[in-house]
This record gives sequence, structure tokens and C-alpha cells, in this order.
Amino acid sequence: MHPESLLFKTGKGQEEIAKRAVLQSRVLRNVLLLVDGKRDVQTLRELMQAISAPDDALEQLLAQELIAVPAAPEPPAAAHAEEKVDSFLHDDDKLPSELALDTRTPSGKINSSADFSSLYEQINGLVSKHLGMLKAYGLQLKIEQCQTPDQLLALLPEIKNALVAKHGEAKAVALLRELGK
Repeated sequence: MHPESLLFKTGKGQEEIAKRAVLQSRVLRNVLLLVDGKRDVQTLRELMQAISAPDDALEQLLAQELIAVPAAPEPPAAAHAEEKVDSFLHDDDKLPSELALDTRTPSGKINSSADFSSLYEQINGLVSKHLGMLKAYGLQLKIEQCQTPDQLLALLPEIKNALVAKHGEAKAVALLRELGK
């Protein structure tokens, strides 16, 4: 693996976080929790040393298909979910007082794994970058429990409230609007 490669949890990895069915090792589970789609391999290896994880922990998680390296910078199917986020975050009639959480497409659903992966990475990155460690950790645990794009989007009001508390209404809305870009 290239040291600058970003790793993310696969659907199987996210399910493991929720159900604790595959990993018997607490240390490997902790490494899995560290993988957030924003940290590169080099950063993850540094964090792994801090928690005394085995040197091959990432390779073990890759072999079990719990984590992966993105095949392309932006999966084409992810654009649809991003358009939905962009559309409801840019509805000026409903901002800044509240977000309109209409997550439905014309067909009535958004549930492809590419939509989920993209939203997961964006929302998790927003939380980890812009909230304090304790608040981010609590929200990241909730993000880890999500299995569908709709579940991720349902967390946006809580994320918005946390961002408003830390940064104020205007900056919180600006940060959330970045999700759709």
C-alpha cells in the first residue's frame, strides 16, 4: 500500500462495527475504528503504533475485506447522492433556520453502496475535522451504526446542531453546504 493512500471501511467493515461478528481482536477492531476515509496509510500506521497494534493490521483488515482503497477519486454513482445533499442544503427558503431533509430521488430511494460510501466519507470527514474530539467521537459512533444513505442523512440535524454550537449558524450552514460539492 502506498503511504498516501486513503482507506475507508467497506460495507462489511461498517457491519462489523455495528455487529462485532468477525473480529475477535480488540486491537484490530480499534484499528478498524481508526479507518475513516480521511486518514492515509502513513497516519494510520502512526496511530497503530500508539495503540500497539500489529504492523500488519491494515493488511489483515484488507484481507478480510473490512477496509479498502478507493478505486477512483469519485465513484460516478456517488454523484447522485451528492446532488441530493446539494439540493436540500441549498434551498435558501429553508436555510439557515433548518435543513430540509428530503433525501428521496424521483424513484423514491437512494441506496447504492457508492452513494453510501461517498456520503459516509463526507459526513465522517466533516465531523472529525470541524468538531472537538469528544463531540466528534460521539457522532462518529452514530455514523458507524448507519447502513444506508438515508440513515446518514438523518444524522444531519444533530450534526448541524453540534456545528452551530461550536461555530455558529452561518459557519455551520456553510460547512454543511460543502457536503454537496
